[in-house]
Amino acid sequence: MMKGEKINNTEGRSVLHTALRRPREDVLMVNGQNVVKDVHETLDRIRAYSERIRSGEITGATGKALKNIVAIGIGGSFLGPEFVYEALRFDSKCREASFARGMKLRFLANVDPTDFYRATEGLNIEETLFVIVSKTFTTAETMLNARTCR
Repeated sequence: MMKGEKINNTEGRSVLHTALRRPREDVLMVNGQNVVKDVHETLDRIRAYSERIRSGEITGATGKALKNIVAIGIGGSFLGPEFVYEALRFDSKCREASFARGMKLRFLANVDPTDFYRATEGLNIEETLFVIVSKTFTTAETMLNARTCR
């Protein structure tokens, strides 16, 4: 795994989540591509986009500030973000930080209509950002929830 070898036999690909933890200057070549460089470029874009949302530069379609985020995923694409959220929401530095104050984060990981209702109940659609969390964007349940939200 640490060498980028194709050990995911089901999908015939490398398992590259360890690249997320590697320092920016590391090199891990997979199929002629430095995946560590790619990961850090993506993380930089995510950080910049998140800052634009929190600052109010990016708004909803009607111009209202985004106050709600619904993360849509299943399996690890749901559990990973939820675990991070649960771990950090009680951290004193995170609780004192003003950048996310007033924002709500909810998770949608089940195609049951009750779960959809629970995840979106009371949210103003004009102030809500739906984030699809998926490795391949082919997982049936995740894509069904994405279409439902749309």
